[in-house]
Amino acid sequence: MVLKKKIFFATIALLAILAVVNHRWVRYVAHLAKHQGGVIFGKEKITERLKKSTLTNHERESLEKTLKIRAYIEKSYGLNNSHSYRYYYDLGRSYLGYNITVAPRFSLKAEAFHFWPIGSFEYLGFFDRTLAESWANNYRAQSFDVHLAEIGGYSTLGWFEDPLYSTQLAWGDAGLARLLGHEIAHERLYFKDDTTFSERLASFIERKIARDYLATVGVKLATPVEHQHYQNLLQSFTARIELLKADLTAVYSSRISATEKLATKIQKIAQFREWLSTQKELRQKIPAAKQLSELTEINNATLVQFHRYSATSKAFDTTFAACEKMAQPYICWFAALDRLKTYSRAERKKWLSQ
Repeated sequence: MVLKKKIFFATIALLAILAVVNHRWVRYVAHLAKHQGGVIFGKEKITERLKKSTLTNHERESLEKTLKIRAYIEKSYGLNNSHSYRYYYDLGRSYLGYNITVAPRFSLKAEAFHFWPIGSFEYLGFFDRTLAESWANNYRAQSFDVHLAEIGGYSTLGWFEDPLYSTQLAWGDAGLARLLGHEIAHERLYFKDDTTFSERLASFIERKIARDYLATVGVKLATPVEHQHYQNLLQSFTARIELLKADLTAVYSSRISATEKLATKIQKIAQFREWLSTQKELRQKIPAAKQLSELTEINNATLVQFHRYSATSKAFDTTFAACEKMAQPYICWFAALDRLKTYSRAERKKWLSQ
């Protein structure tokens, strides 16, 4: 058994012992171990799977595309020893998993979940819908705002060989390129205990590398004018979200009563919903806008979740622009961001706002 597997199972055992003080964590840790154990021992090399004559044409094409995209991204990011997406795992179900984000009723700061020795995360992942809903309801009963969302992919940050899951086979060129671009970016650079910065970084670069990859294989891309129009729409939508967050933050920090805060919070979110209902083009072209418009509830945790995966950042853009004329722009970009590891979370947040 390789060292990482030993570390994994030793960690699970330790967490299980510690979790005795809270039975909820026993079940949670056990369900994580069951999933990851299944992946470790049940995955198969894509190269071996491609030898099977029983594969459908669609599955074969998706697996071949995955290997090509993985090789392109690994080279572009400057990774020489990544084993991610060289394997395939059949989940035997129609979903991969779910995340819950939890925030206080009057705060836009997400609750952190601590996983020694990996670090802290501002969300909690589940591979069982019923268990995720149970935890979400428990936090709601404690007056927290909760956002529960299905996930398309996740990274173990290089601890294990992350496979392509059966639920991702239908994603197509663009979807697979963005998936691998995002998750392998985490493997290349992840800021411990700073979920928001790490996710925004990956969300930004996935779009860049997906567009570049698609161009190399001859996929027709949006024209520069169309692309700029999309960026303008995205920036407009993000600005409206930030305005809502600023308004809510002012309400939460005010000296009015809790009853007044709640009423004002409900009113401002309702006003945002009304505005969104009038933005037909945004809902048609910006996936996040469409998703928000379809939610039965928008709350603090929802806004934290959106912000976490926002791809807009002048700081990221400026840094990438400075690297674009280099022979290896992605390696240059990651190297520039590597320097931010010495920054505090507050300093990185300030850097993002430049």
